[in-house]
Amino acid sequence: MPTPDELREIIVGLLADGAGGEAKRWRDVVGKVRSLALAANVRSNWSVDPRGSEGELVVVQRAVKIVRAEHPHVSG
Repeated sequence: MPTPDELREIIVGLLADGAGGEAKRWRDVVGKVRSLALAANVRSNWSVDPRGSEGELVVVQRAVKIVRAEHPHVSG
């Protein structure tokens, strides 16, 4: 089970490889991965609050959906 920081890097890697651009920019867009209480969030215990252009936000949401299917939970 990845940590929030590890999960962020998975998302950033997917974005940089798939959509192109600099990993640093994608880190800024994705922001922090927040760990949520597992008891209240059984299906997935993490979230992101991305900030960027409309196009970037669409791509981030797609990446999050892909990553969440593989990693629904984070540790820590």
